[in-house]
Amino acid sequence: MKFHRISTFVLIYFGTALAFSPFANAATFETNFTQSLTGTDASKGDIWLNSITQNKTKFNNFSFIKKADILYNTPITNVQAGSTSTPGNKNNNTGAASTDKGDKASAPLPVSGLKNPTGAEIAAFLGNKNLNNIIDTEDDGSFQINLFFDSSIQKDNSELDNLFFWERGMNSNLGIQAIDSTGKLIGNSLQLNSQDQKYAGYSIDTTEIDGAQKVGSWGVQLKQLGVTSLSGIQITTNAKNNGPDFKVIARNGPAYYQTPQPAPKKVPEPNTAAALGLFAVGALRVVKKKSLMTATLPRG
Repeated sequence: MKFHRISTFVLIYFGTALAFSPFANAATFETNFTQSLTGTDASKGDIWLNSITQNKTKFNNFSFIKKADILYNTPITNVQAGSTSTPGNKNNNTGAASTDKGDKASAPLPVSGLKNPTGAEIAAFLGNKNLNNIIDTEDDGSFQINLFFDSSIQKDNSELDNLFFWERGMNSNLGIQAIDSTGKLIGNSLQLNSQDQKYAGYSIDTTEIDGAQKVGSWGVQLKQLGVTSLSGIQITTNAKNNGPDFKVIARNGPAYYQTPQPAPKKVPEPNTAAALGLFAVGALRVVKKKSLMTATLPRG
């Protein structure tokens, strides 16, 4: 089959699947985070997820994305000399999902920009606690991607959500469905509706936009997906969903909070340690010399 026929089939599949997907009920949770920058730069820097609070329960036992299989992702086209993925008169908005980060935020890899991202790149940007490392989706693009967590996610009796999503702009929808360890679809598909998002308490300004946007959040329980366990989720979108720009993690087991370990003490550089050693030896010799002089002085 020719490529354009495959693409047409995929788009029709997306539209049909999402049209009949039940919408997720709104869920509320508090995102507890630390920002590395302040003032107007706060939205551009690292935003580290510390914990989540839901139903008066605080927890930070999370499972992160470790692998991404791209089944379909609208390719970037018409890349000409001087074109860029950043705002401006040479901005290229083709394609669908790409990796993105805050203008001044750290990231495990360079953003994909005008290069179609690999599954490894998508997993790297989703698989960390930095809420300013996201997947950016162009408004007219479509994708179908399998995301695998670093551990199996199991249903429990806590009535807490199992999956947590954040979406920049609070204006997009996202289709999800559980998958097993082989990538096989299980349970039922679910549509995350932009109108059900709750403000997460922060904004982000990433490389592919020219200003800060508020971030919303969704919470999902496994029972909403019709499963008692999953290895990952398949995420889907099409041009009708307004390009979701998102981050996702999962709760790993019964909720618990583990106090973060203090930052390790800085070990002196070798040259510094050597200088301190010489200083200590010199000081010890001075002390000994003074003690000897005091002992040999005649008594009055």
